[in-house]
Amino acid sequence: PSLKHNASDNPNHDMTKVPLREYRISSNPKNINSTDSSLFTKKTLQTNDNQSPVKNNKYFNFLRAIEKIVRDLFLPVGYPRSVRDGYIQYQFYDSLQGLCSYLRGVVSTSAVLQAAGVGDSEATAMSASMTWAMRDGLGMVGGLLFSYQWSCHFDSHVKEFRLFADVINDVGLLLDMLAPLFDRQYLLWIMSLATLCKVMCGMAAGATKGSITQHFAIRGNMADLNAKEGTQETLVSLVGMLLGITLAHNLQKLENNGQEEINNNHYYNSFALSWIIFVVLTIVHVWANYLGVALLRLRTLNRERTTIAMEKVIDAVVTATMESYDDDDYDDDVITKKSEVVSSPSWVVDSIESIPSPENVYESMWSSTRSLLFPSRRLRLGCSLIDIFSSNGHSDESLYENMQEFRHEKYFISCQDLSTPVIFVALRVGASDEDELKAFIHGVVLMRYLEAQKKGVNGESCNTDTRRSADVNEIMKLLSRTHRKIDVLFGHSGVTKTHDHNDSNVPRCLSLEELEAKGWDVQSRLYLGFRKWRLQWESSKLE
Repeated sequence: PSLKHNASDNPNHDMTKVPLREYRISSNPKNINSTDSSLFTKKTLQTNDNQSPVKNNKYFNFLRAIEKIVRDLFLPVGYPRSVRDGYIQYQFYDSLQGLCSYLRGVVSTSAVLQAAGVGDSEATAMSASMTWAMRDGLGMVGGLLFSYQWSCHFDSHVKEFRLFADVINDVGLLLDMLAPLFDRQYLLWIMSLATLCKVMCGMAAGATKGSITQHFAIRGNMADLNAKEGTQETLVSLVGMLLGITLAHNLQKLENNGQEEINNNHYYNSFALSWIIFVVLTIVHVWANYLGVALLRLRTLNRERTTIAMEKVIDAVVTATMESYDDDDYDDDVITKKSEVVSSPSWVVDSIESIPSPENVYESMWSSTRSLLFPSRRLRLGCSLIDIFSSNGHSDESLYENMQEFRHEKYFISCQDLSTPVIFVALRVGASDEDELKAFIHGVVLMRYLEAQKKGVNGESCNTDTRRSADVNEIMKLLSRTHRKIDVLFGHSGVTKTHDHNDSNVPRCLSLEELEAKGWDVQSRLYLGFRKWRLQWESSKLE
């Protein structure tokens, strides 16, 4: 309207030279800030036919059209603002490993067909069919057993099982390559084991794919990301098919040439060349998978990431516990005397401020995998009463005192011995995610405290007799002391919780809201490794 008004006021104004701008929305309209012009794709046109870039830059417009088609076909709507950082890098490595898998599949399929009897005059179609069917059946049964044993860990160890899926697929393809080298009597078991590896790969990759997609989707666009990943996989499959046909043709040609020239001592061993190609592609496949998984900075809290993120919090609680030699020191933690002002101690505030965001937490996949396969026997989470009573060397009275100490909590901790400590952490019925986090941190604090006490405060080893002189009273004193510090940390000891980071007059306490403010995903659930057992007792009877 302003352009028309100016044109009518000024007859000499040439409308053919007025620049026009066209905007195409490239993100979710609900999240658009009208002042942010970077959210729009801008095209500048002029109505003068002699100066129109539409006619003078056809090649440029053609490239822009191709770019738009590629973006709309392979990238999510609103990219890069609709996905989390690292999406394009992860998809690059994922596509590279998929291409390597496709090419290796061409090479290994030739070996499998050869082992099944293709080209052998003594082999029959029925025997090959029976071998194929039994191979698939045994692989499916093994896959069911794998799912029964490990499916409960897929959500908590996404990165580990994603990498495991591709590594176990490599093992399966390797067995396919080795199949022709075995006698016919062992062929069924080799091929069945290879199928089992591929079934486990499919289960682990399919289960972790949803978590990874959810990690990258930041605008509720999981369906779009799944669709675009499907188009990317289709493109990779097409490229892999073309390269695979070329590879298979050249290998077959090389083998035929080698057979013709065998009398002239120019025999080209296509079998050796197939193995070289397979090994090189496997190395690239593992390398691409590791780099792709290493890019992920998942926001969910499992045992490994929680320990790393809470490192300074745990150290602060251990240090505060060591500094409090008796119960009177507990009054210094929270100021409540003759005043309505309640403040948190400095070690609580500093430790909460030190909690890193998910982007700054990198857990070792080797350490996490080791803890998954070989759980710590010193800190047992989610124990049953049978575990506690059978492993506890103390009397029932000591367990009763433990229950009294935790009668107002939704968890329960018992320590077997201070010289060779085994810490049992059990959850009560109705425990929330915050109770689970509190119990986990309390258990880790106890373990760290006992490790520091065993080595000595100054780094010197303590006397053996001193270490073994612990009794029930010392254990109860340690549990009570650490319990009080944990209460102060979580604001369960006279501190009113707050999450106003701008108000310095109100106390800070560790909570799920604090972790969410740091960027952690605590809305779904925590994956700290607690088993399914829950305890139940009536606090009124204990009191």
